[in-house]
Amino acid sequence: MSKISTKTWLIFLGLSFFSVLVWKQFTAPQLSFINLSVSKNSALKIASTYLTEKSGIQPADLKSYHSAIVFTSRDTSDQYLQKAIGFKKELEYFKEHDFELFYWTIRFFKENQKEEYRVTVSAGSGEVTAYSHVIEASAFRPPQTEDEAREKAIAFLKEKFNFDPALWAPQTNNSQKYERRTDFSFAWEKSDSKVFWSKEPDTGWAIISTGVSVSGDEILGFYKNNLKIPDQYQRYMDKIQNVGRNLSTLFRICFYFILTAAIFHVLLNRNSIVMHSVKKFGVALTGCIFAAHIASYFNSFQSIIFNYPTTSSMSLYIWQNIVSVTMDTFITVLTILMPFLAGEAIHRETFPERKEGAFLHYLRSTFFSRNVTGAILIGYLSAVIMIGIQTLAFEFGQKYLGVWTQYSWMAQLSDSYSPLLAAFIIGVTAGFSEEICFRLFGINIDKKFMKNTFLACLIASVVWGYGHSGYLVFPMWFRGLEVTLMGLFLSYVYLRFGIIPVITAHYLFDVFWDSSAYLLGQAPATDFYASLTTLLLPLAFATVAFVMNKKVAERPLRWHLNIHQLFNLEVLKDYLQRHNLLAKKSAEQLKHEIAAHGWDLSVVEMAIEDLTAKKNTSHPEK
Repeated sequence: MSKISTKTWLIFLGLSFFSVLVWKQFTAPQLSFINLSVSKNSALKIASTYLTEKSGIQPADLKSYHSAIVFTSRDTSDQYLQKAIGFKKELEYFKEHDFELFYWTIRFFKENQKEEYRVTVSAGSGEVTAYSHVIEASAFRPPQTEDEAREKAIAFLKEKFNFDPALWAPQTNNSQKYERRTDFSFAWEKSDSKVFWSKEPDTGWAIISTGVSVSGDEILGFYKNNLKIPDQYQRYMDKIQNVGRNLSTLFRICFYFILTAAIFHVLLNRNSIVMHSVKKFGVALTGCIFAAHIASYFNSFQSIIFNYPTTSSMSLYIWQNIVSVTMDTFITVLTILMPFLAGEAIHRETFPERKEGAFLHYLRSTFFSRNVTGAILIGYLSAVIMIGIQTLAFEFGQKYLGVWTQYSWMAQLSDSYSPLLAAFIIGVTAGFSEEICFRLFGINIDKKFMKNTFLACLIASVVWGYGHSGYLVFPMWFRGLEVTLMGLFLSYVYLRFGIIPVITAHYLFDVFWDSSAYLLGQAPATDFYASLTTLLLPLAFATVAFVMNKKVAERPLRWHLNIHQLFNLEVLKDYLQRHNLLAKKSAEQLKHEIAAHGWDLSVVEMAIEDLTAKKNTSHPEK
């Protein structure tokens, strides 16, 4: 990459500044409502205390239970309210009806036993908002009438949540009779909380409900302020999500075609010196991604344990999960390695003048130069511009195309032991895998066959964009359009500045959004600083490269031979010299003739290259 001009820096800085302004104006206000003040450890303590104080479990007995804690969010409620009343009114609705989106759910259980407890704790206030005690069907509870059970339920809600029956209408009364007890469930609807989602008649409405389950003298379970979604809306959502599923299916077909093309190219050109030169780096890179995926599995181990069915052995359940994840990850890294090898080889054919567009240039020179520092800084500015593109796309879509989305996904990494590690792994994996597949390989393979750079960028961007159609952005086709626009911008950055800026930008974009709940919402300070640190990691590498400032000088592109190949090399060179074959035949003719007799092409090419260089040195042209 040639030195970046002052004009270019000013343009990127100007676009970044504009992107920050539009993001602050339109998007930032929609993120500040996220409240994750209660940490995972605090929620676990609150749940444990609740069980020992309210459910009669002794602290010593509680220690005999396994526990697993996961982060939960009311995604469907978030979608519904944004669709029905818009984001601003949704926030007003939250305040008016004491409604929250984010919770910790803690499960206490024993292996091979049905009885267990689940406690839900608000991630914002720390209040216990739901509880359930699962017991054996044969468990005994003292008999009671339905009226007695209802009185107990109302008394409990009054004490727990200041429940006012005058504001709530009875919704359902259910009873479940067992051999030695009868369980009663009651639910009430909050009269002034109706939200219609459609102007069409008979499409239903959402309403806030609260419920309690009673068995004998025990409160078996309760929940506070759930939003009951109408069945018609659920059917409507299933219908429109089919569009996203169809687009995702089409993307998978395109991706399999891309992967097949990459594998075919690798097999057809397996003796390519470019692939030979980058092979070790590619294997090391995909090996790191493999390790990152496995680390991600263990980082989210709580969610694995949370879903453990107590009817089976826990050790067997965990072992099955590990084997499944390992196999899936192995296949995933192969889908990265093949496009990497093929993309490196094809790039040298299609864009030989743009050396920074492939890793080969840095492997032959250095990753620690001020050119790399500049490339990473361009990546930072590009990430900010991508956020600006996304903001403008959504602002236009929300105003003129009826676009709506959900924001609860931004806290999805809270399940992890370390949200920092989770965000880092997502950023690294997506940054490398998608930029290798759709920029390094996708653009180059399209350019090779179509001979048109813009068309190559457009096709790669569309396939990449609509691969994101499964995200819950409505209408479902809009997410693909938005990502396609960012893909076209990344394509320009790739062709102008190389592979490092687009990987950096992609990494930063993903890490920013996956950490946004901790950066912009209310969250523990440790999560804020951990997220900020993750965003600064590429800058740390850029600083090291700036200080080291190694000279950018490409080393000759040569085969790396093992000990047996080196022995054969000397044998072949001796044979060619004794018979003076280089004087009798051209290098290309010799190469094909000797390789046709079973000789390793890398050995043949290096022998001819060494003897030619020796001849030119001994008899320089005058």
